[in-house]
Amino acid sequence: MTAKVGLIGLGAIGFPLAVNLIGKGFEVLGYRRGSMDEFTRAGGTQAASPRAIAENCDIALTVLPGYAAVRDAIEGPNGLLSAGKKGLVIVELSTLAIKEKEALAAAAGRAGAVLLDSPLSGVPRMVRDRAAIIFASGEKAAYERFKPVFDGMSDKAFYLGAFGTGSKMKFVANALVGIHILAAAEAMALGIKAGLDKDLMVKVLTPSAGGSLQFQVRAPIMAQRKYEPVLAPHTVLGKDLLTIAAFADELGCPAPLTHAARDYFKRALESDLRDKDVASVFEIVAAEAGLKS
Repeated sequence: MTAKVGLIGLGAIGFPLAVNLIGKGFEVLGYRRGSMDEFTRAGGTQAASPRAIAENCDIALTVLPGYAAVRDAIEGPNGLLSAGKKGLVIVELSTLAIKEKEALAAAAGRAGAVLLDSPLSGVPRMVRDRAAIIFASGEKAAYERFKPVFDGMSDKAFYLGAFGTGSKMKFVANALVGIHILAAAEAMALGIKAGLDKDLMVKVLTPSAGGSLQFQVRAPIMAQRKYEPVLAPHTVLGKDLLTIAAFADELGCPAPLTHAARDYFKRALESDLRDKDVASVFEIVAAEAGLKS
């Protein structure tokens, strides 16, 4: 198995993934449209284009913000598939609609490549700490061939089965994330409105039966109403919840809490909170509760 890995997308998630791989002894060829100085300082090697990555690697990872960017990286004029490399394995780590992943997989198949649907769940700190979860699905032989790469990215990579299973699991995971963050915002607003001390609420409720990982992480931020540094912006979770709610609708599955979370995070996405941490959805709930900023 080659020790050379290509990685397209060196942002908040892609960069710590690259660092993890480099730390495990992989040579990482990276590409992004912006500066790659931090990446090269970490020991990575710059690639001129996704095509150049495919020409030099047997496996390429894509972790990008949306379908248009992923499609360009894979199918564009200088995309991975333009290299014409047979047997190339593409690990698609983004969260996209399943029909979009299926279209990408079909294009890869026509070019003699394989695409694995492998969305990643976790904020940058979790990626850095090797605690992000990778939901891998698709051709099992391709996954097993490059399992060391998955293990190089995270200590929590799972093979889940047929193509699309990874995205379905990620949808369920992010539905829970959105619901729990909105629930934390509602609980904090309720307590503050009732006259409870906000810091005492965080201290007492975090270890209680009503606590959750999202309450533990986001309630202290909500209590201080300071939303930087950003663990995860609305541009990520808000987009995902729109996709997840649409998926539930397609299945005919009632998802009232997911729809409520979608609506609140959509409002945040369309406001000046857009680029702040998702904990700032509290500001919308607080405003409705009549709490002063």
